Amino acid sequence: MVSIFVLGIAGLLIVFGFGSLLFWLVTRPRAQQLSSGASPGTPPQQIAAPRSASSHVVVHLRAGTPLGSLLREHANTAEAHRLRPFLEFGARWCPPSRMFGELLDQPRLQAALAGVYLIRAELDDFVNDPRTKELRAVSVPVFYELDADGQSTGRTITGAAWGADTLDNISTTMTRFFAS
Repeated sequence: MVSIFVLGIAGLLIVFGFGSLLFWLVTRPRAQQLSSGASPGTPPQQIAAPRSASSHVVVHLRAGTPLGSLLREHANTAEAHRLRPFLEFGARWCPPSRMFGELLDQPRLQAALAGVYLIRAELDDFVNDPRTKELRAVSVPVFYELDADGQSTGRTITGAAWGADTLDNISTTMTRFFAS
């Protein structure tokens, strides 16, 4: 009886160990390519996409500065460029977040972003920031409309709104959200 119990416990520990290893492999951060001129020791605070004919900007926030300060700064920049600021919390481990990021260069999504200053942030990088808790960001991707002070206006949408992760669904849903 004791040996069956011990074998059962050992089997559970092995299954749990492999499950933990698999979880770690799937969710661990991936190496990121550096833009030209960037050094591995000092990651940039933001990476701005070049302005295009559709007149929008996409920036990527990096941890190290309080989120509230970054949002105020970027909302002010958006206002100066006559663009509407939006915050997106995403995650590398989230398929809809990855798909949204991969589709940013597509003309239909570029058209949806016309007039938008999109501030992209990894939720995992800011999970302990008081501002993240204030926004109650618990699912990704989630988008918030911001005012000129970097405060949420109350308008928000999650990736669940577009259903299946297709260019058609994402661009149609985000066109409606960004336009209203």
